[in-house]
Amino acid sequence: MRYSMNLDCGTRSRGRRAAICLSAILALGLSGCDSLLDVELQSRLPAEALNDPSLASTLVLGAVADFECALTNFVAASAMLTDELIGSTGWIAPTTWDQRRIFPDNGNLGASGCTSLGWGVFTPLSTAYFQTQEAIRLITEFSDADVPDKPDLLATATAYGAQTLTILGEAFCEVAVELGPIMTPQATLQMAEEQFSNAMQLAQQAGNTEIGNMARAGRARVRLDLGDLAGAAADAGEVPVGFVMNATYSSTTERRWNRVAVDSHENFYVSMDPRFRGLMVDGVPDSRVEVIDAGHNGHDGLTHSYLTGKYLSNSDPIPIASWDLAQLIIAEAEGGQTAVAAINLLRVKSNLPLFSSGDAAEIAAQVREERRRELYLEGHRLNDFLRFNLEWDTGTTHKGTPFGTTTCMPLPDVERDNNPNIT
Repeated sequence: MRYSMNLDCGTRSRGRRAAICLSAILALGLSGCDSLLDVELQSRLPAEALNDPSLASTLVLGAVADFECALTNFVAASAMLTDELIGSTGWIAPTTWDQRRIFPDNGNLGASGCTSLGWGVFTPLSTAYFQTQEAIRLITEFSDADVPDKPDLLATATAYGAQTLTILGEAFCEVAVELGPIMTPQATLQMAEEQFSNAMQLAQQAGNTEIGNMARAGRARVRLDLGDLAGAAADAGEVPVGFVMNATYSSTTERRWNRVAVDSHENFYVSMDPRFRGLMVDGVPDSRVEVIDAGHNGHDGLTHSYLTGKYLSNSDPIPIASWDLAQLIIAEAEGGQTAVAAINLLRVKSNLPLFSSGDAAEIAAQVREERRRELYLEGHRLNDFLRFNLEWDTGTTHKGTPFGTTTCMPLPDVERDNNPNIT
């Protein structure tokens, strides 16, 4: 069972965050799984109270839950920013993502938490990363005798920390974590690569193949981002067939919801972009991008609701790392007939017609199209827009509002204002 709390620690001082944020995890971690809605939280615990080896597992579970909450927000926000979803709500908070008007002072970008209207992004991701690093710091100091599963816990925290850095490095124009200085996306991804390598070593020591495969797939992803094609293909080739690591969600509490599903099927705040409706593969409907016509307009009363068939309920999982992604990494890194073979492995899995070509440019273009469809609503599209220099929408939105200029997400003002290492 995984636990989560709305900690919103991204802009607090480190010492205060340790006392407030981790004490919240402690309070929830000590409650029973069957009483998530009846938790009576302690107001605050001193940081010293966290130096208890019996809390090691709780610290890691809390960090994982914070990542999962951040991920679903990021998937929704980045889908609106790119071409996966369009807005069907009158609320301005989510609409600014659709308009590509996300500036450094935007509250949803910088200050909003995991359950805020409009999908908080930077603070939830910063919180998740802080929690993984604080768990690592505390658990490392515990004796092996007091924490027999120390390598396993450290592997998990390290892998999820690296995954958080990957999202930050792929999505943001500049990055700062744990009150550190500004980093470039490349430096952030290099840090993620190093942490994935550490996670792989720890997972091997612990005998945790699931976390090891997650870290290997993650390292393949960042190596591809960094242009290390041989390293990316080598890592991806070792991800076992059928492997998938999911972010898990639940109906128990709002912080555990899959917000993409909720805002599509329940709130009707988002609708599938026309470019993802009715997709075919040689005359066969593409089952990877299912469309459900809701038969009515969305929350705004103007935009017709086309619902995603990928996530149907607030408890549906979102893939973090998978064999599917690994095959697409191999296809992009190696090209040629290796790419054709990788594409067809995925098409066989989805019962779709096979692809064939001997033209390098056509194959490369098809790899990008397969990524668009296979990875729909998994949080990869913004990175693909930036990596491949895809054409952003210009003119006006479907509601007639001029598009803004946002591409990569800017480092929010709230971080600049509260981080003493940024001048």
